[in-house]
Amino acid sequence: MNKISQTIPLQYDSVFSPFRAAESDAALDFLAKAKFTGVEIAVASPCEIDVDALLKKLDICNLTATTISTGQAYVADGLYLSSFDTDVRNKAIEIIKGHVDLSAQIGYPPVTIGLLRGKLEKGEKVKLLENLRLAIIPCFEYAQKRGVTLQIEPICQNETILINTTYEAIEFLELLGNPQNAGILYDTYHSNIEDDDMVKAVLAAGKRITNVHLADSHRGLPGYGGIDFAAVVRALRSVGYNGAYALETLVTPNKEFINEHCYESVINIEGIIKAGRC
Repeated sequence: MNKISQTIPLQYDSVFSPFRAAESDAALDFLAKAKFTGVEIAVASPCEIDVDALLKKLDICNLTATTISTGQAYVADGLYLSSFDTDVRNKAIEIIKGHVDLSAQIGYPPVTIGLLRGKLEKGEKVKLLENLRLAIIPCFEYAQKRGVTLQIEPICQNETILINTTYEAIEFLELLGNPQNAGILYDTYHSNIEDDDMVKAVLAAGKRITNVHLADSHRGLPGYGGIDFAAVVRALRSVGYNGAYALETLVTPNKEFINEHCYESVINIEGIIKAGRC
């Protein structure tokens, strides 16, 4: 059964959550009351997480950690895997290993390589991509030893110059030799911008898809923009996807709207997933 999830920051505030990091306990309570079954946690410094407290809270709220988001380490500490600075790259590798360790302690949710790979960095794209390749190999090796999946998230060109389309993510994983513990986080907002045909992109990625982010064409709640979610979910079902569907939207138009309508939005998507609308 698919988990229905939402992004919640644990250490630093995020534009993708209506809750501040200091409100994380209340946020988890809200998700439980709203009948969510999972939570995507945004973690910048994994070694600073109180694992026992987190596990206890997840258990009380009957929530599963569906993903660990790592991108805040870029904002908080300036770390990224494609850096030309060896020290920065090595620190980014160690942060990812910390996320892997955290994953192994809280139920093995996939760890996302999103903006921690680098954003709109200076330098030739081919060289940045090679830096990323060299830095990410030990991350995959470490994660494989711990039984954790690392997933690449294709992100639009406005946010990063590296791996924008679903097809580029596929090519990058092939460049790495398709590690057994590698996956793709398919984000509907980014795919709507970068992939010519969202359904074809899903079919091309196939079983490589290990996680799904839900956001509409305006990066708000699904159902309030122009994406045909029925077609996308139909494609995901056809490739056998049975992982989590996580809301990762901007807080638009405001927090009150998100909190009032997120459940309705989820129910619509959940209905597509469960019912014969596919």
